[in-house]
Amino acid sequence: MRKFILTAICLTTAIMAHAQQWATKKEIGNVKNLFQVSDSIFRSAQPDSSGFIALHHFGIASVLNLRTHHSDSMASGNTNFRLYHVEMEAKKFTDQEIIAALKALQQAPKPILIHCQHGSDRTGVVTAMYRIVVQHWKKEDAIAELEQGNFGFHKQYVNIPEYIRTVDIEKIRLAIK
Repeated sequence: MRKFILTAICLTTAIMAHAQQWATKKEIGNVKNLFQVSDSIFRSAQPDSSGFIALHHFGIASVLNLRTHHSDSMASGNTNFRLYHVEMEAKKFTDQEIIAALKALQQAPKPILIHCQHGSDRTGVVTAMYRIVVQHWKKEDAIAELEQGNFGFHKQYVNIPEYIRTVDIEKIRLAIK
């Protein structure tokens, strides 16, 4: 029992320590599920045209869209964003799609916004992989943020944390260089 309590305390302490480094909630216009991941990376749900205008006025320079069959070119209007598009599905995605998204994050003018429809699952896996591959987070810490960071992760996508646990990080690192 004592060992269980000590383990629980250590786990809670580790989660709380990383929670302070987790993405922080932001309010910019009407953009839903908007969080700041780092000084130059933001994540959200799909912005509408007024959301894109608010993001433009805030200073966002680039947008990475992870949705399938959905372009940002009309809704972003005359904002002069550099638009990137990597089509992904939350239930089934590939290393190549993750690599393409991470390359876009590296190459894009900053700050950049990553989004999918809800800003939770596809955006979550790309953000988690960024945390691990670029920021050198531990896999379990990135999964904890994905699942507990208040982004609305849908638990039916058990493939996402499983992918993160089993993906070859060095292979991904080498591919984005």
